[in-house]
Amino acid sequence: MLDFIKAIRFANVILVALAQIFLLHKHSNFSLENITLILLTSLWISWGNIDNDIQDVELDTLYKKKVENKLICWLSKNSRDLYLERICLLLSLGISLFIGMKAVLLTIFAWSALKFYNLYLKKLCLIGNLMIALLCMASLHVFNLGNGIPSVLLSCLIFTATFLREVVKDKEDEIADKACGYNTLAIKCNSSTFKIILFGLGLGLNYFAYIYMNSYYYVFVGFLLLQLFQWYFILVDKWKNASLMIKMQILIGVILIGVT
Repeated sequence: MLDFIKAIRFANVILVALAQIFLLHKHSNFSLENITLILLTSLWISWGNIDNDIQDVELDTLYKKKVENKLICWLSKNSRDLYLERICLLLSLGISLFIGMKAVLLTIFAWSALKFYNLYLKKLCLIGNLMIALLCMASLHVFNLGNGIPSVLLSCLIFTATFLREVVKDKEDEIADKACGYNTLAIKCNSSTFKIILFGLGLGLNYFAYIYMNSYYYVFVGFLLLQLFQWYFILVDKWKNASLMIKMQILIGVILIGVT
């Protein structure tokens, strides 16, 4: 069970689901269709994370020295991963048909985007990072909210925070990624240039956060404190800790969705 929780990246699945739940609460629109879409997007993310680990078995075990995930190793043998992929895809399409054609198209797009990311896009400079940031932002736009839509500001905040975290995570995995032929921004840039780029992204994130949280100054102060810790960890090259600080900032933004 623990290996399964790690494989689907349970915390990330819950974070996206919470953002969606708070958004529906804000618009008072917990229709059966929208609740089903939350379950559907959670399925997409869970499968995408499992497939990502399956594609990276060699990278994770040989280069990143991660503890072997027995579930991932079991799935990666005898084409079990293909059976899982087909079962999850058919299940997603079945649920989508229950909702309507829009959900079917969303499933095909999300599934294709995640598959291309896992196979190719994550190896390219910024392309994979942009794809994940766009998918996280898009998870707030899948619902039928009537005349209501997620604000442009919220979309920009989620996109920028996710993009920043993805770029930081690439730095954490730089040595292993380079050994496997990846071409991420962390590999292409020297350390000083990379940190300058992160600083620019951080300024953008602060700007969006300030506007989004301007009625909750105490929350924004907490956000800034996390930013200070984040920059300390970046300056001393503790990338895993820096990534965690960004994730906590995303959590603050998610919680505020339901109250702003």
